[in-house]
Amino acid sequence: MHFNKIVCLGRSFRDHAVELGNAVPESPLFFLKAPSAVIGPGEAIRLPRQSALVHHEAEVAVIIATRLSHCTPAEAEAGIGAWTVLNDVTARDLQQADNGRFTRAKGFDTFCPMSDVRLPTLPDGCRIQGFVNGQQRQNGALSDLLWTPGQALAAVSRVMSLLPGDVVSLGTPAGVGPLVAGDTVEVRLVDAEGNLLISLINPVVGP
Repeated sequence: MHFNKIVCLGRSFRDHAVELGNAVPESPLFFLKAPSAVIGPGEAIRLPRQSALVHHEAEVAVIIATRLSHCTPAEAEAGIGAWTVLNDVTARDLQQADNGRFTRAKGFDTFCPMSDVRLPTLPDGCRIQGFVNGQQRQNGALSDLLWTPGQALAAVSRVMSLLPGDVVSLGTPAGVGPLVAGDTVEVRLVDAEGNLLISLINPVVGP
């Protein structure tokens, strides 16, 4: 899989910002994740030697269908071509060592598992969930996002144009936690009744 760019929203769920001791942002906070980090379902997340604390982050992402630049939230919503899920894997200790900067901590190869399922729309009431070895760690309603997808995309578009095929990930709810070699991590997108829409499963291996 190849993507021109991957934009990730940070601290877009209030409970996740709070759990890591960060201030809740007043406007969308976003950063770039390396396209070379992308792997597919079933491929292994490789823990880097440089980090002793790697976390999972279950997220919903959108695939951009039309060029978006300085657009309104409504125009941004109309520019979404598909929905999927990804795991914004993060070396938390390196993020802390880098004074909260995101690039190194989130840029390692294999640190962006992404589903190959593409949904044209999402029903109301969806939730994003994270599981490790079958145990649920994350469970957040998309309705709890601080900004709607349109608002988030519009904010990004005022800084950089979003192009067809770009990925924008909308952020992770509370419950992030460590991964160790031998774990199996799963990101699930479910509807309001708990029916499974997308499942992304990846094993975790050592350096």
